[in-house]
Amino acid sequence: MSKVYKATIFAGDFGEHPSEEYSLVERWLEKWSEVIEVAEYSTGGWEHIWDVSGPKQAIDDIPDEFLCGSDWAGPEGKAIKQF
Repeated sequence: MSKVYKATIFAGDFGEHPSEEYSLVERWLEKWSEVIEVAEYSTGGWEHIWDVSGPKQAIDDIPDEFLCGSDWAGPEGKAIKQF
């Protein structure tokens, strides 16, 4: 049985772009770019949301304050799907 690790990441960008939060997520995305997949990205202008999947180590590296509950990753913002 294989496992897929998923997370939904939220970063606010309420002032000048890029915000510190947005920049931190960008650095995380760059750090793990070879092993993660961004399934969806959306922005409302002042908010950014990424649905990502990847190895456990990458998903566990996301700071808890950036996790956001979603249909993709569940109410905690982080999920393991087993197939």
